[in-house]
Amino acid sequence: MSYKILGVDLYHMISWFIVYSFLGWVWESCYVSIKSKKWVNRGFVNGPFVTIYGFGAVIVYVVLRPLSGRVVELYFLGVALATALEYITGVLMETIFHTNWWDYSDKKFNFQGKICLGSSVAWGFFTLLLFYVLQPLVSDFVEKVPRDTGIVLIYAWLGYYMVDFGFSVAGAFDLRAKQQQLDRIWDEFQEYLISSPLHEAASELKDKAELYRREVSVGKVSEYLENRRVKLRESLAHLEEMGIQEKRDAFLERYDEFAGKYLEAKRSFHLGSRRHLRAYPNLKSKAARLKLKKEHKK
Repeated sequence: MSYKILGVDLYHMISWFIVYSFLGWVWESCYVSIKSKKWVNRGFVNGPFVTIYGFGAVIVYVVLRPLSGRVVELYFLGVALATALEYITGVLMETIFHTNWWDYSDKKFNFQGKICLGSSVAWGFFTLLLFYVLQPLVSDFVEKVPRDTGIVLIYAWLGYYMVDFGFSVAGAFDLRAKQQQLDRIWDEFQEYLISSPLHEAASELKDKAELYRREVSVGKVSEYLENRRVKLRESLAHLEEMGIQEKRDAFLERYDEFAGKYLEAKRSFHLGSRRHLRAYPNLKSKAARLKLKKEHKK
């Protein structure tokens, strides 16, 4: 582990990477948990590591280390480098898994929903925090561990991480397939709603059911769909008075068919897929994001 990259040996780079990945997990999990008002185990893998922070911190520090005394240059180059890393990661995740793990589409001055001005500005301040606060502490912590012990710990961590990463990748591919299945079921029912003469009465379903598309708990989804059915039945009661009860019954029958398919697809999610949904509640398929973007433009 004495091989050097830009003057830094591999041992220190990997050690810093592990520490920053853990600190990134602490930050992300606490921040999202406070916003969600419930505990959220953030990150792609199951363990307490968000590796995009590890990669980002190590790459930014190693590349920009020669500029450590120039605050202004550090800030703007940190903005550029970290933003590029965030964009590349977003593109790779979308290309491989056909899903968007974060989405800035609702933010001002965003690009393809993968990066945005607000996030980039924050990366610049994070770069300054990295150089002048975090790196001295992390470097000191790593140096306190005897090198021989550190090497053993690194190999142990790498073995653990490869196993965890393998299970997480399998869960992500399963999630991709299940999200596509849910999208097909949803789109099929939406086409029926649009073509149905009862689409106005069912408009509330379209608006509110979007909130449950990524709900992890099958029980909550089942309860919601049943409550929607009761509401729809009540809202369509006037059709019976008009002597066209068969239209109402046909609509409710189609709704039951949709609900059954949807719940069956939800139940088929693997444990890894469910964890990813809990970790990234705003996660959506690439097709769903593009469709939503098109609707916003209209």
